[in-house]
Amino acid sequence: MEPILKIVNLYKSYGDLEVLKGIDLAVHKGETIVLIGASGSGKSTMLRCINFMELPTEGRIFFKNEPLGIEKTARSGQVTIDYPESLLCRVRTKIGMVFQHFNLFPHMKVLENVMEGPRTVHKISREAAQEKAMRYLKKVGLSDKADTYPAKLSGGQQQRVAIARALAMEPDIMLFDEVTSALDPELVGEVLRTMQELRNDGMTMLIVTHELGFAYAVADRVLFLHSGEIFEQGPPEEILVSPIKRRTKEFLSGHNQFQIPSRPAA
Repeated sequence: MEPILKIVNLYKSYGDLEVLKGIDLAVHKGETIVLIGASGSGKSTMLRCINFMELPTEGRIFFKNEPLGIEKTARSGQVTIDYPESLLCRVRTKIGMVFQHFNLFPHMKVLENVMEGPRTVHKISREAAQEKAMRYLKKVGLSDKADTYPAKLSGGQQQRVAIARALAMEPDIMLFDEVTSALDPELVGEVLRTMQELRNDGMTMLIVTHELGFAYAVADRVLFLHSGEIFEQGPPEEILVSPIKRRTKEFLSGHNQFQIPSRPAA
């Protein structure tokens, strides 16, 4: 089965600072991949390159077997990749992203926030956008907050509205970039439960998180990033319980409060 997303030899630099150093990854439909690693390891940059909020310095990204970007060859023979804005807008409707900060429109009610993307990008009618927005607000458990302004919601509720807003574009892949790190501890669970329900529904997801218990529960595969490279990857039982690489073990030892739940005996 062809992967829905394939990354080949991805590099990203900012001047002399090389953040990603040759990332290769294939993601299959319905797979949940969790990215872990220390701050500065390249996790967030990798997600931002996948939906082209950052343009790759080198490498190619394939979505549904289609190479994204237009290859151009100069007279010198040098090959470059052009990313026209029309292409990037199309990709971003199919690869949704939710950030650490909610970025909701404060002057719009919750329903209007979720309606905005389908109305503006997909040009659907107000009635159809409203029906779709209510469907996704119900999915994240917030249909009763449709007429509320974001400032009246808790941080966890605002983040769930942000998830509903991304889902309303009906993407094929969802990217989550440390979406609980700005929340008070008692609000983290409601957001993680929403993401777990998406996983159970078969949504393809790439998740950057420091919530390792959550990673263990939902991930099909865990990637440990270190210095811009995928240092180690595998099922959560391997990476989070019995990692091979010393650097992975050192990272996990810093999460000494992290307890893997015991599995029932076979």
